[in-house]
Amino acid sequence: SWLVENLEPNAQGVKVWHHNFDWEYFQTLRAPWYSGLAQGQGASLLIRAYRETGEQKYLDSARVALEALVTPVDKGGVLFVDDHGDWWIEEYITRPPTHILNGFLWAMWGVWDYLQLKEGDAGLRARLQDLWSRSVANLERNLSRFDCGCWSLYDLAPVEMQNAASPFYHRLHIVQLDIMARLTGKKM
Repeated sequence: SWLVENLEPNAQGVKVWHHNFDWEYFQTLRAPWYSGLAQGQGASLLIRAYRETGEQKYLDSARVALEALVTPVDKGGVLFVDDHGDWWIEEYITRPPTHILNGFLWAMWGVWDYLQLKEGDAGLRARLQDLWSRSVANLERNLSRFDCGCWSLYDLAPVEMQNAASPFYHRLHIVQLDIMARLTGKKM
């Protein structure tokens, strides 16, 4: 219910969950900021709440939250399309974007959960199906960019030294990619 009550419009009118604290990343994210990871995970939780309770407010709020995933960053969403036409769900909105691997994958699972529902808004479903397909294709094309030879990178931030994943995030990447292989039938 907290998720339902706390979806609020950002500066461009897209409803998001704001983080009301500053966060140090390669750039400081100043409060209030929002996240593709939070939008995807929040939507996933709301979809599960809807399945358990049948309460429409959870499904309605999941739909609202997922709108940010199909809305471009420059319009207040979390979707970034790069110069190669690859679609990225950005965990953090930074300029330039950093393409955080675990956040991208967590957000994709919110899309997956919505696509598993039988009910739902046909227009949103079509946009999310397109996002899912383009995101999977993006992973296939770009996953090797997160490989630094013997370890994974946390992100593709434009910094002098590559940002190697911590042991926790490296293990998480392995588990997430195994799950993606199971969901898609593709070798990740």
